[in-house]
Amino acid sequence: MNTKEDTFQAQLRSKYKYTSSFVTGLSLFFFDALAIMISIGMGFFIINFISPSSIWLRSFIKYSLFLPFIAVVFYAAGLYPGILLAPEDEVKKFSTCSFLCLIGMALAITTIKSTRDFIPIALALITAWPFATLFLPLFRELARRISCRFSWWGVPAVIYTHGTNGHEIIKRLIAHPNFGYIPILIITDDSSAESTFMDIPVRQDSDYLKKIISNLKIKVAIVCDYKTDLEVIQTKYRYMIRVPRNQLATTLSLKMKNFGGILGFSSTNYLTKFGALFLKRTIDILMCLIISPIVIPVGIFCAVGIKLTSKGPVFYGHKRVGQNHREIKCWKFRSMCIDAEEKLKKILAEDPVRAAEWEKDRKFTDDPRVTKFGKFLRKTSLDELPQLWNIFTGSMSFVGPRPVTEGELEKYGKYRDYVLSVTPGLSGMWQISGRSDTGYEERISLDTYYIQNWSIWLDIWIIIKTVWVVLKRKGAY
Repeated sequence: MNTKEDTFQAQLRSKYKYTSSFVTGLSLFFFDALAIMISIGMGFFIINFISPSSIWLRSFIKYSLFLPFIAVVFYAAGLYPGILLAPEDEVKKFSTCSFLCLIGMALAITTIKSTRDFIPIALALITAWPFATLFLPLFRELARRISCRFSWWGVPAVIYTHGTNGHEIIKRLIAHPNFGYIPILIITDDSSAESTFMDIPVRQDSDYLKKIISNLKIKVAIVCDYKTDLEVIQTKYRYMIRVPRNQLATTLSLKMKNFGGILGFSSTNYLTKFGALFLKRTIDILMCLIISPIVIPVGIFCAVGIKLTSKGPVFYGHKRVGQNHREIKCWKFRSMCIDAEEKLKKILAEDPVRAAEWEKDRKFTDDPRVTKFGKFLRKTSLDELPQLWNIFTGSMSFVGPRPVTEGELEKYGKYRDYVLSVTPGLSGMWQISGRSDTGYEERISLDTYYIQNWSIWLDIWIIIKTVWVVLKRKGAY
């Protein structure tokens, strides 16, 4: 290797020398352990509350001795370094692994405890499982948000692209370091490309680059519309992620199948299956009943606030298009003045800038029709609490494509009937990806992805991420 090549390799090594998948995984386990112990503590608290004499609440702390065992199980399941997993797969693995670990802990207790002492402990550990299913993904998200501030976070990745086609992906990876992919080198097949992009070196592929990549032990390649044979790239990396230019064309979940020696791809729309629909509906009803003791007092507070700060009714029923083109009323706490429609017509007629914004997204970034208390309701998403009635009565679900107005349907084009084939949701993929900041093209892509890739684990992840987005108040206006 010549001096120029040595210098380039030294620069890359120096810039990313602290990046470590081991330390990344270790930081994630710290938060996982915290989530597990809090979950066990919740289980012990509930059993102690029901039967104070059967179990000592503080005794749950000694079960931290099982954390090394839990770490081994999580590692074997591929949860570390925890970057290359789809969110729904991560939730599924967390739920499955935590269940196995808690059952294993309960069985281990049988060797040292009498039957009388074992039963309440086993019940406490089993009770901890649903909390672990929720807390582990939530704490993992928190871990990523905190850890991404440090230089050791993430795994280095090489970006393969044609011209500027991969620039949007690179911008997103840099803007969201919590994803865990650190772009360190861009390889392009465009000889006219600039030498750097966002302070990342841009090079054409060569033998010396292959040696540098091998020497630096880079394991991840992200391919964005690169013209070279993908098999050649795949042989050089442990992980390869292909990002097609047309995101709408790749929303289908395609799985390779062997049909009598013939290889093909299949896809399944799970939301057309009776079992999936029954499970989803059952969870919707149970969640409504479980959270109602909290929601009702909060709803009363919102109703009083609306009445004290503005004239007009407490509730507002917005006409939307539901499943199979049925018209539904999405109930909300009123956040606008009572003459909102008249004001809208005036704004669209007199303000071309706002008119263009409305035409694009059917929303205003700073809507002058919203009342002061309405702004609070929208920022906290409390204005959507009445939609729990829509969920309970079956016209909506907790998770699904957002219900749209009749005027928005033309934006969906050929995907209109597909998106309307399922029950709309209070939250969904596009809401957690930016809420009001997400454009229609990305919104359609995310909604169609959700329909084709639905699983109970995806719903759980979306609900957890919704809580995170609401707490951050991101994209709400």
